[in-house]
Order: sequence, then C-alpha cells, then structure tokens
Amino acid sequence: MLLGSCASKTSYQLPSNFELIGNSGGFIKIIARAESSGYLVKESGIDYEILGLPYVLESNEQEVLGLNVSIKAIDYGESRITIENNALVNLNIADQKRASSEALKVRQIVKNRSPQRDFNFEFVTPVKNFITSGYGKKRFINGSPRAPHLALDIDGFEGDPVVAPKSGKVVLAEEHFYSGKFMILDHGGGLFTSYSHLSAWAVDLGSEVNAGDLIGSIGSTGRVTGPHLHWVVYLNGNRINPELLVDLESY
Repeated sequence: MLLGSCASKTSYQLPSNFELIGNSGGFIKIIARAESSGYLVKESGIDYEILGLPYVLESNEQEVLGLNVSIKAIDYGESRITIENNALVNLNIADQKRASSEALKVRQIVKNRSPQRDFNFEFVTPVKNFITSGYGKKRFINGSPRAPHLALDIDGFEGDPVVAPKSGKVVLAEEHFYSGKFMILDHGGGLFTSYSHLSAWAVDLGSEVNAGDLIGSIGSTGRVTGPHLHWVVYLNGNRINPELLVDLESY
C-alpha cells in the first residue's frame, strides 16, 4: 500500500513527477480529490480516498478511477487441488451458461456505488480461524490451470458462524453453481464483500447489518473440497487482497 501524501484536489494539477505505485491486488490511499471516486476515509480532520488495484500477472501501468497507477506484479504462489466430481470441473453446456450468467450478475452488482455507511477502513474478521488458501495464488484443478484465487479461504467446521466485517446491506443471497449458498454485502462507496459455500444464511436479501452481526454459517455448498469460507473483497470493481485488512495466520 502507498500513501500518496502529495496528492492534491482535482481542482489543482498534480506535479509532473507525481507517481502512484501499488501492488497487484492491493490498494492505495491518497488525500481525497475534490470529486473523490474512491472509498472515503476521514482521519484526524483530513479526507482520504482508497482505491482498489487490479490483480496483474505482469507489472504495468493502469488507470484506476482517473489516476495512472504503476502496479507491481506479486508472486503469491500456487494452489493445487483435486476434485473427484468431474461434472464440477468440466462443465456441460447448461452448467457453463448458468455459471457465466451468475458471474456476470456479480460483476454488475460490484460496479455500483451506494452511499457509505461509515468513513473508516476497519474490518472485523468474518471467521476467526486459519487461512487455508491465500489471495492471488495460481490455481490448478486436477492438474489443469484455472483462474487465480482472488479470495481468502478461511478454515472452519460446518455451521461455524460468519459475521459481517463492516456495516452494510445484503444485496445478493442465492444459490450459485460454483459458490453454493452465496451472499454479497454492499458497504457503500464501491466496497463490497462476498461469502461463498455457506451452509445457511442468517439474514435475508435487503437486510441491513452492522459489523460483527451474524450473517451466515460455514458450509461446503457449491464446488468445494471441504467446509470453509471463501471471502472476497471488491473495491471499485477490483478484487483486492483481504489479508491486508484482517489479522489472520496461515496453516
């Protein structure tokens, strides 16, 4: 994470040598521009905005909410898993269409920007347990390369509680092909979190929740090898690294 302390309001011109640098899947924090597009944070009388950065395989420069950012590729390692049920690995046409439709629905939801409920970037850990698979790992399923793991897998037993990391609103709660019992919370300001493989939902679509409220239970629904929480954090449409937001240890 880089604090762009020399950033100025958009009504002023940034210095010609001004450079924003961040890591793949990370975020940057700058002094808020006049027309702030990022997630707004208020600290000691100063307004900042936080911008989520995309995951990249090679270092490059990209525009993020109107700013050019140099994004450094990170080697997050790899993850190899075996799934016995071939129908969950090599999908038939009907399942492919369903999974694609569900993925599109999620992408459309997390592009939205509703009013913020608070003005901090503090998170409660949704499950207090060990990380079993970290963010950004290159994934191989049954030996074949798949999309990178842009989430955090947290261990747990069937039925263990899952709580909201911040105040928000339930904007999706339905069964998905890959994610099983699935939920998305909208925290406002372009910040969303999602929860996959739940055994049950504890709140309904449209419910307002506070940080620490029970929202569901750990399960093994969808495409999984065992019970755990698959937790994703979206900021301005990018899936960022949840390990930067909570204090959890890995196995």
